[in-house]
Amino acid sequence: MIRLGSLVVCATLGAGLSACGDSLSSSSPKDPIDLVPRDDAVTGWAVDPDNPKTASKVAATGLSELEVEGLIDGGSENYFIEPNIPKMFLWQNYSSSTLPAAPEGAKVKLYIFQMPSADEARGIYTNILQRPSHAARTGMPGDWEPTTPTVGTESRIQDTATQWWINFHQDVFYVEVLLDPSYGPPPDYALGNAETRQEAMRFAEAIASRI
Repeated sequence: MIRLGSLVVCATLGAGLSACGDSLSSSSPKDPIDLVPRDDAVTGWAVDPDNPKTASKVAATGLSELEVEGLIDGGSENYFIEPNIPKMFLWQNYSSSTLPAAPEGAKVKLYIFQMPSADEARGIYTNILQRPSHAARTGMPGDWEPTTPTVGTESRIQDTATQWWINFHQDVFYVEVLLDPSYGPPPDYALGNAETRQEAMRFAEAIASRI
């Protein structure tokens, strides 16, 4: 979208139309499908071949609450509450056989929601933890902590005792990265494994870098 304020600046400075066009177009959101990594776009991670809904696609997508409900088998109501209604949902699953994690390897689930505006991306990020059915799965807001460093505009992470769960928003996108499991390799199975946390952060940062 071309912002009125930007047009005024161009007119005031007497900038050429082509120069203004270049600067304005660079702020336009990317095609959401371009945010979804292919095999090894994030080193060590490949599209999980075992998920029939996503294995043969760049991403499974939905444009409505009903379509998202059909994809993720519940939970879509958490993301479709006024005033923050997604325009598009994208979902892909990844696997890594090299990350030391119990014992079948590690998995990542990626959710990307394209919102109508950056304000609505911030809104869903802020409000989703207050939704009872989401809190029942993820714990209360106090169970989350800000990531260090920050991913995107704002970000947080939680060890749910089964996975690292990272939420962030950037531009018009709200993103969730879930790395399973959050505990270390046998025989200890210690929660809060630093290596898997670092890997979850690396994956989330790779998504943010595409926005």
